[in-house]
Amino acid sequence: MYGPPPHPDQVSLALGLDQAPGAWLACLGIGLLITALALLQRQPAALRAWWFCLGQTVVLTAPLAAVLDRAVYGAFPTIDKSGSLLFYLDGVHRTLTLHPLQAVHEPAARLIGVHVGHLWVTELFDLILSPLGAFNAQGLLHLALGWWAAALLLRELSGRWDSAIGLGFAFGLNLHLFRDLNWYTIEKTAVYCLALYAWALWRCWRDGGRWGWWAAGLFVFMAFQNWYLALAGAAGTALLLALTRDSRVLGHCLATTVAMLPLVALQLALLSGAGTLGDPESYLHERALLDSFSLWPPHWNRLELWRVLDPAAVGLAAWGAWSLRSDPRVRVLLVVGGGLFLLALGPQLLPGVWNPLYMGVRELVPGFWRVAKPETFFHGTWLLLLAVAALRLEGRKAWWLYPLVALAWLGLARTHPVYPGFSEPVVQELGGDWARERGLAD
Repeated sequence: MYGPPPHPDQVSLALGLDQAPGAWLACLGIGLLITALALLQRQPAALRAWWFCLGQTVVLTAPLAAVLDRAVYGAFPTIDKSGSLLFYLDGVHRTLTLHPLQAVHEPAARLIGVHVGHLWVTELFDLILSPLGAFNAQGLLHLALGWWAAALLLRELSGRWDSAIGLGFAFGLNLHLFRDLNWYTIEKTAVYCLALYAWALWRCWRDGGRWGWWAAGLFVFMAFQNWYLALAGAAGTALLLALTRDSRVLGHCLATTVAMLPLVALQLALLSGAGTLGDPESYLHERALLDSFSLWPPHWNRLELWRVLDPAAVGLAAWGAWSLRSDPRVRVLLVVGGGLFLLALGPQLLPGVWNPLYMGVRELVPGFWRVAKPETFFHGTWLLLLAVAALRLEGRKAWWLYPLVALAWLGLARTHPVYPGFSEPVVQELGGDWARERGLAD
């Protein structure tokens, strides 16, 4: 099974082209209009790239944009999505952000952790949409932002927007993110944070100056949105510093450490004391061992690798890794990506063979035992492989790449069983004994 079985209360909605032609036509029309404006208007190139990514995301995910407030994107209710909605309505993000000392004693805060930034974004969309519509809108935005943010980084490496747009698509709209939108909480799809941070860190390594501070600010923002992505960013930065011993990267790390102290202190406080969810051994054997990257069969958290990773991008990355193996930039990208890959394998390299890197980090880093999804580290590996592909295309015209990648996505991802359908909104309630049932009551 790719995910949890359908909830007994789930009511699927048929919104195919033949059932909802108006919604499809609206998405296609709006998306193509945004795309045309991006191509025809005279704006900064990065801004035009954003409008292009947004317009094409609306087209490719049709009819999502036309039914944001009418249906739930993906399965509903699920434990993760229902819990996120109910905790949002209960105001857990307000408690954690505005009253952190009180949050240490709140079961909901202990369950979620400090990364509640996505719930503040939900509240922003909630000004004009229903709460479920706000989650839908945020999911759509995450896809477009992930594509654009990756393209921003890859443009720095390839020197051209055509190749950056094509390769960025493979990061921002990969099947793994649609699987998360189908069943899980919205912050798991905020991979744009990791791509933006990698872009700022690359500029810091190359140019220094204010870029170290920009990268530090983006890291704090990423941790507030998704603690797992922050761990991937921290691991990648540590590997970069160990490889280069660059003073600019060291300065950035020091600035980031100081800026992160309040969030780290609050997160550690939420993980300690009575009423803490789970224990290190249960998280190791019941969570981390299951939600990891599998070498054989080659699966990214139960998803077939050949359907998650775009074949053209993989081929370009392999070509770049071989033909540019003497390029110091490629060496750094491959070593850092390789380190993140080892972490993505989780506690075991193969059944019965423990992963020394993962287990070493687990022992050394406070609170790392709570990591339930080591497979998240592979987002960093995939981004850095795309960076190698971008270096292979450096200076080359690649107008053909985006149509090729999009066609492959339509055949491999959009047709996959985990690609989200639509569900009827169902009223949910937070049971009075939920905290005790989850082991969170004091």
